Formats: sequence, C-alpha cells, structure tokens
Amino acid sequence: MKVRGIIKSEARSQEQTKVAYGLSAEPPGRKIPLLDLTRKYRSIENELRRQWDLVASSMRLLNGLNLAAFEKEFARYCGVQRAIGVGSGTDAIFLSLQALGITSGDEVILPAHAPAPVIEPIICLGALPVLVDKAVDDYGPDLEGLRAVISPRTRAIIAVHMLGLPCDMDAILEIASTKGVVVVEDASQAQGALYKYRRAAGLGIITPMSLGPVKNLASYGDGGVVLTNDNKLADRVQLLRVHGQAEKYNHKIYGWNTRLDEFQAAALRIKLPTLDEDNARRAAIAAMYSRCFQRLPVKTPPVFSDRTSVYHQYVIETPHREELRKHLESRRIGTGIYYPLPLHHHEAWSTRGMRQYSLPESERYARENLAIPVFAELDDEEVVYIISAVLDYFSSRL
Repeated sequence: MKVRGIIKSEARSQEQTKVAYGLSAEPPGRKIPLLDLTRKYRSIENELRRQWDLVASSMRLLNGLNLAAFEKEFARYCGVQRAIGVGSGTDAIFLSLQALGITSGDEVILPAHAPAPVIEPIICLGALPVLVDKAVDDYGPDLEGLRAVISPRTRAIIAVHMLGLPCDMDAILEIASTKGVVVVEDASQAQGALYKYRRAAGLGIITPMSLGPVKNLASYGDGGVVLTNDNKLADRVQLLRVHGQAEKYNHKIYGWNTRLDEFQAAALRIKLPTLDEDNARRAAIAAMYSRCFQRLPVKTPPVFSDRTSVYHQYVIETPHREELRKHLESRRIGTGIYYPLPLHHHEAWSTRGMRQYSLPESERYARENLAIPVFAELDDEEVVYIISAVLDYFSSRL
C-alpha cells in the first residue's frame, strides 16, 4: 500500500480510538512537555513534605533510617541480595568498576549509542573504552560486533538497558563467559523492567543504576544505587562510598565520598510502591502509539516476548526527524533526542585522540531517533493529541 493510503487507514483507526475514549484531538490548552516532573510531585507532595520534615527535624541527613530502609526495599523489589545507595548514577558505575578492580590499561566494552556518563568512569580509572555498534532491531549491542572486539585486555562489558528495554542478557552473558570477562549491567533507564520474568538487575555481576530526577524511579536531585548478589563486591562498594572507612577515622582502603542522602532516600521510598503502576501506564501509552504508528514510515520501539520495557523514553526513528520535530514543536508538543551523537563523535572523544570508528547503525540511529512524551501522568486527551499530530505530519508531507 502506498504511504498516503497507509496514512488514511491510520487516520481512520485514530478516529476509532478517539471515539472509544470519547475524546477529540483538540489542543489541550497547554504545552505538553517531553517530561513534566511537577505532576508526580503534586500527587505525593503532602507525604513528601511530611517525610522531609521528619528528616530535617532529626538532622540525621546521611546514613540514616531512610537510606537503610530504601536499600532493603529496593533490593527486595529487584530480587537481588544487596543494594548500596550512592550519590549519582555516574558514581554507581565508577564504584562498580573500581570494586571489580578495573584499572589503567584494561579495556571495557560499551555501546556507542550510550549516554556519555557511561564512559566517564572508564576514562577516570585509566581504562580504555572500546565501542561496539548498536544491533539493527534492538537497543542492545550488535552481538557479532561484541564478539569481535573482545581482546586479551578486555576486563568487562557494560550492557546498557537503553530507553527502558533490557538487553539480550543471555546472549551477552554467554559471549562474556566464553571470553572470561564480566558483565556490568547499567539499568539506569530500566527501573522495573523484566528480562525473562526477572527484574533487569542482578543479571550481570553488578548493576549500577542512576536514580536522578528524570528516571522512572526518580529522586529530586542526584542519586544512584549499586545492586549485586555478590557480597564481597557489595562490601567493597559500601566501603568505597564513604572514604573507605570501616569505622569512623579508620580507613581500611582509600575510597570516595558519594552517599544517597536521607531526603532523596525518603522520596524514593514514597515512589517505589507505585513504580509498577507508573510503568504500566507508560507501557499502555507506548502500546497506543505503536498501534497507531505501525503502518507509518517510521521505526517504533522493538518488542520482544521475553522482555518487558518500562519505556523510559518512547522513541520513533525516521529520516524526517528534524521536520517532524519542528512540526510537533509547532503543536506545542515537547520532543527529545536520545542521543544526537554516538560516543565516538563527541568532541571530548576526538580531543583525547581516541580510536576512530565506523559504526553505521549507531550513527544512523543518532540521526533518526526522536522521543515523544510517554511519562505516566499524561492524560488520555494529551495522548490522542500527540498521536493526531504525528499522523497529521505524515499525511500532509508524504
């Protein structure tokens, strides 16, 4: 079927959707941002203020009851033995690699389409980042490319669960096992995601995770956590986060200063019980998008029967990205790009004289990806309006 016929067919489907919801595609009267943090805040504001007042009145701002409770609750939620709260997701990766003994001269493999904070801890430890291309129909690494870049100097593979979708962990773990390297599982964009009915945490040897303000489970400032089933690694991370102190003023090792404070731990404890509900709402919105866009000339997020995405972002891929983005902005719909440059195209990469790569799928994805709003607090009228705006773009231009 020609594109215009596809558009007309999808437009009819969209009209049926609107009728089913009893909604119109009229503008909602306000801009729809890519993410609106105020909506979740308003829904928990009273309890949040109450808990923060308790923290402030106690002046136990670090290493208090909220942190201890959150670590236990989140470890239980993720199905792992240990959770160690830290100051940020970047620190979580840094301490994870440090606990594994990654050091100068070691190689660490990571995907080229990942965010820059994944690479920074590798550089800081003096190790060498080795990039692998994105898989064609997945957000994870190209598996053949992954096998090809492992060398005798490779110490770890960082598997990044991009945009809420877990990587193909069995395949990655099998490749790593045959080569004798460990898998670090960055689940910063995948709180609550499932891989073969297990949480996407603790599948690798250690799982660093950001809990920053834009994440599905988000603090109101910087925050992170390290999860693992290895008690020795957990003990080492716990030491590293507080200057290596086994007890006050007795430094067993030299570490760092990176702690999840009591205010953030309290906020995360309030949000954790509704995380699955919020993720389910994201998934419902994503399913409606994909259903309505399925016959458009765009790539919608991949879906796998053994993986459950939590849609940290809903990304479509199209060569018409910039025109579509301008169209949506004209309709007062926020958009984002995750990410506009692969790691080997960053200025910081080239100024360090790092190895040059040709990674065509990562480069294509960087040119074509566009995120549209999918946060849990979107209402149905806004979702229908966003869908209509996307359909209108293709019907008028193709």
